[in-house]
Amino acid sequence: MNPGFPYDTDRVKTTKHPDSMNDAAATPASPIIPADWGLLDAEAQHEAFPDTFPIPTPEERQTLRAGDMVKLVFVLDPPPASGPNAERMWVEVRSALPEQAYEGWLTNRPKVITSLEPSSVIAFEAKHVAGIALRKDEVTFDVKLRAVVSTRLRDVPGPPGWSITAGDEPADFFGDGEEGDTGTEAMALGELVQRFPALVEVFQAGEGEWVYRPDHRRYVRLKNT
Repeated sequence: MNPGFPYDTDRVKTTKHPDSMNDAAATPASPIIPADWGLLDAEAQHEAFPDTFPIPTPEERQTLRAGDMVKLVFVLDPPPASGPNAERMWVEVRSALPEQAYEGWLTNRPKVITSLEPSSVIAFEAKHVAGIALRKDEVTFDVKLRAVVSTRLRDVPGPPGWSITAGDEPADFFGDGEEGDTGTEAMALGELVQRFPALVEVFQAGEGEWVYRPDHRRYVRLKNT
C-alpha cells in the first residue's frame, strides 16, 4: 500500500457483467461523467515516488486491448474531512480509442467512491493506468496459486518468495496461532506480482532464495539455492 492511498480494494471480488454488456446488438453504455471523484495521474505519481509507486511501462499502458484488466486509482474530489479519500479498483477494457484513451467496465464494488456501481463505464487514459493484470499466456506459473506470506508485507515492501517473509521479522513474530494471529496470511501469486512486479522473474524461475537489489530494481537468486 502506498502513502496517501489508505484504502485499497485490490482484494474485492469482481462482479460479472450483465449479459447485455456482452450482447453486440445492445446499445453501448456511455462513460460515467465524474461528479465527486477523479482518476489519479499514475504517471505523475510514479515520477514523484518511483520506488513506492511502480507502474507498467509506457508501451504496456499504450497498447491495451479489449478484455485487459487495469488498475485505476479513484480519488474523491473534494476530499472528505476524515477517512480514506481514494481507492484502487479494477476496470476491464471495453475499447481502445485514439490518443491513448480507453473505455472500460468497473469490476469492483466501491467502498469509498459510493457514487459508482459495478459495471459502470469508465473513461480513462494511459497515464491513469497504475497496474495491468497478467494474461495467462504471459507467464508459466498459475497466478491463482496461493502462498503463505508474512503479514509484514502489508507495510514493508521487502523481498518475498514462496516461503515469503519481509526478512526483518523479530524472533517472536510468527506465533503459534493459539490466539488466531500466526503472523502470516494466504495471498495469490497474481496479487503478489501486482504489488511487487519484479517477482514475475522469481516465480518464472522456480524455487530458490532471492534478495532484492534496489539499485537494479530486481531480485537476484542467492548462490546454491
